[in-house]
Amino acid sequence: MGRVTIVAIPGKEFKTVVAAMKEIDKSLPKQLRRQLREAVKPLAEQARANVRAIPTHGDKTTGLREKVARGVGIRTSTRNLVRVTTRMPQKNMAVIPRGLDTESGWRHPVFGDKNVWVQQKTGGSWFREEIAEGRDEVAEELQEVLDNAAKTVARAGGPIILRRR
Repeated sequence: MGRVTIVAIPGKEFKTVVAAMKEIDKSLPKQLRRQLREAVKPLAEQARANVRAIPTHGDKTTGLREKVARGVGIRTSTRNLVRVTTRMPQKNMAVIPRGLDTESGWRHPVFGDKNVWVQQKTGGSWFREEIAEGRDEVAEELQEVLDNAAKTVARAGGPIILRRR
């Protein structure tokens, strides 16, 4: 599958919290990741709604907007904390979400006819601007999730220190 990662919210303290939580209860990191996903979920849902709302022209449709919407996802890891990503079902389609997200669009053959090409424009960002607008609010929610996790570790007797950015 092709994948384009648009946004990453890094956090070194995430590794610290996860390691401390594992020592207390192995299920705690899973709960933390679930809470992180829930904090970012509204951004992913709005991105899906935005791409589905891109207007179409003409009578035919390929279902492209729906494919892109289905590919919007949330990934958590100890390296990048949480990120909103886009994936496409085929590797050669990986650039389509970015093309849809730019004002200039992208060139492509009309329904696969390599003799007829068009410049496809969507009128603006459906993804990156949406993520950027919601980033501060989500960052606050993520920090709250991490703070709560740190408190859980501290209540259980584990030492943990989180640095504020």
